[in-house]
Amino acid sequence: MLLKSIFSPLVSTGACLMKGYSPSLILTRNLMKTHKATAKRWRKNAHGYKRGIAGRNHGNCGWSKRSLKVLTGRKDASPSYIKHLKRLLPYH
Repeated sequence: MLLKSIFSPLVSTGACLMKGYSPSLILTRNLMKTHKATAKRWRKNAHGYKRGIAGRNHGNCGWSKRSLKVLTGRKDASPSYIKHLKRLLPYH
């Protein structure tokens, strides 16, 4: 068994129980997970994070060209939200 080969020094010292391993030998996950919904909306750049501007996908056939032009392009993240983005996107 793979676990017996990993914990063979522990088995020889008697640190394991008869039917299984001790509860103190629980393996934990050291990696953080990326929040996938945030990863689809935000991109990392040199100065922080950027995203698309909302409100341009549908339902704007009666809008003026000037108001639609404002909604094009990208927008940077506010400084107060960067701490949250770093937690949600640990590997970006």
